[in-house]
Amino acid sequence: MVMYNMDMSLYDLNRDIIQGRANGRVLWQPRIQCWFHDRDFLNIPYERPYTGLSHPDIYRKLGCSNRIYLTLESYYTHDAISFIKREIDELRWEEIIETPVGKISCVQRRNRLNYGIFPEKWFVENEDDLKVLIYIQEHTAYSFDKDSLDNCIATIGDTGLPCGMLPRTSIQRLFVEYMGVEGAIHALVDYPDTVEEYFGVCEESDKLCMDAYIESGIEWLNFGDNIHGGILSPKLFVKYILPYYQRRNDYLHKYNIFTHAHWDGDCKPLLPYMKDTGLDGIEAITPIPQGDISLAEAKKAMGDMYMIDGIAALLFDELYPLEMLMNQVKECIDLFPDRLIMGISDELSSTGTLERVKKVADYVNEYNARIG
Repeated sequence: MVMYNMDMSLYDLNRDIIQGRANGRVLWQPRIQCWFHDRDFLNIPYERPYTGLSHPDIYRKLGCSNRIYLTLESYYTHDAISFIKREIDELRWEEIIETPVGKISCVQRRNRLNYGIFPEKWFVENEDDLKVLIYIQEHTAYSFDKDSLDNCIATIGDTGLPCGMLPRTSIQRLFVEYMGVEGAIHALVDYPDTVEEYFGVCEESDKLCMDAYIESGIEWLNFGDNIHGGILSPKLFVKYILPYYQRRNDYLHKYNIFTHAHWDGDCKPLLPYMKDTGLDGIEAITPIPQGDISLAEAKKAMGDMYMIDGIAALLFDELYPLEMLMNQVKECIDLFPDRLIMGISDELSSTGTLERVKKVADYVNEYNARIG
């Protein structure tokens, strides 16, 4: 077991905030991985004075925290299930999962500009495919490498408190990973009983995920749902997501685990339900001028919930006045005292600048020094 270094100030501050003992201090924790990855893919050197530095060292030089996600390893519990990857051409490949009850496949496409990929063909296109996916989920288990958590804390823990990532919730899993929005909506109408069976299997499987994280000692967990109110209607949210959240949170809070969900799309239609979720916080709410709600609207809907992020990514682009960015930073701090891990909603884009990230870091560090 790693003995945690008390000089890890950002680690400690991250921990203090989620445990409610930060005394008004703010953690500036922007996600800038996309900015890194786009430059890495195209072999573009980082701007000075960050040229040649590792990603953790850039966070240290910026004077800000890094949101460090750790995930579970998944594996099949039945030897008759196999995963095959087959290259189609330079930009495409097929992924095939074979089982005793049939097989499903998807086609993925990469691009020439960044590491992003998108599905050309989804794994699930009909009810038979979904039944195969149910079988696969029933025979999937999870493990967490505790050594990886201890090693992470020992090597880069000074930049933040590692966070676990749970699978997407019920219908979001079909929307984003297996069917796409159109296919999942059709499935709800055409074969609802099979869809409901799949959701039930997923929830049983998620219990295994949660137990693995509980055993690991992870202190906060993210529901990586990518909620978007333009796709997920209030009716669907109340039927499928809300009770799922409530059951997850009831279970995790017994172990004093801090929970938050990733809502990085338009949120206005879902504001009335935020407090009912049982979540401790919401991650990646994107305010005006990028999203569809103001920070004040978010605060009214969230009450005493934590804001995780809250600063529109667009404002880190020099097309927008610096004053506009700093005004939103100050507003976010004012609205969420003792309930704020401030970051970029959703991530720093390729056209954003590290200079602006540093300006926010300097402001937050000065703010924290003033309040002690």
